Amino acid sequence: MFITGIWFVGSMVGIILVARFALYIPARKLAHAGGLSQSATGQVLGYLTSAPELVATVFVASTGLFTVVSTNILGSNIINTLLATVAAVLFGQLRRITGSRFRFEQTVVAGSIVVPVLLLVTGQDSALWSGIALGAGYIAYMRVMRLRQEVSGPSQSESAQKPWSGRRSHIVVQVLIVIAGLVGLYFLGDVLGDSVYELGVAFAVPAVILGALTAVATSLPELTTFFSSFAAHRKAGTDGNSEVVHNLMASNVVNLLVVQAVGVVAYTVFA
Repeated sequence: MFITGIWFVGSMVGIILVARFALYIPARKLAHAGGLSQSATGQVLGYLTSAPELVATVFVASTGLFTVVSTNILGSNIINTLLATVAAVLFGQLRRITGSRFRFEQTVVAGSIVVPVLLLVTGQDSALWSGIALGAGYIAYMRVMRLRQEVSGPSQSESAQKPWSGRRSHIVVQVLIVIAGLVGLYFLGDVLGDSVYELGVAFAVPAVILGALTAVATSLPELTTFFSSFAAHRKAGTDGNSEVVHNLMASNVVNLLVVQAVGVVAYTVFA
């Protein structure tokens, strides 16, 4: 069990490091080079920081331990919300991110916690219909986000620089780093899935505990992005609230509507 525990912890640490240095940092550089608005940058960061949940979910769901998956998704969304709140408090932005300006985003974040709770309580978290419904929900979410963007457009506070103004070689390098990071996450997720399966089956570690530990590990990349975004915008003298709020919303939405839906499919097909 000791060796398996080492593999479990080691794979989680690897996922954190890859997400920090091979996803977040190059993604921020690409967003800056592309002249993306704060909300768009936050959305990109939210997607990338959900990559650890995705790889962990696919490999764990394939072992049949879907309670670990459900607990991981719910725990990750709760932890993400708490981390964003703590970061906002420390940087003196709590009143702003909880204000009426972000009422839509707040509602979506709350739903990303309530829905997985309901699925767990009713025992429908691994049902195929729930995976289909979650996937449909993601399509609807994307449609709503596009309509909101068309109606409002980027605000003056989010005005972007000239797109793709950096050196082409620099942009290519950052893209390659992101690709390498995603490949690394695939292999680390494989190791994590195997160790979770062995701990849960061979050593009878409760699935809820495994899911909670995995949730903590896979939420640490969001911790990095939330604090780094607030710090970067404070240094630049700009308002980074939209970037953080959209990072949180996108991460939670992807965890629930994409990652858990993919997990249901993997569980149905392979478990």
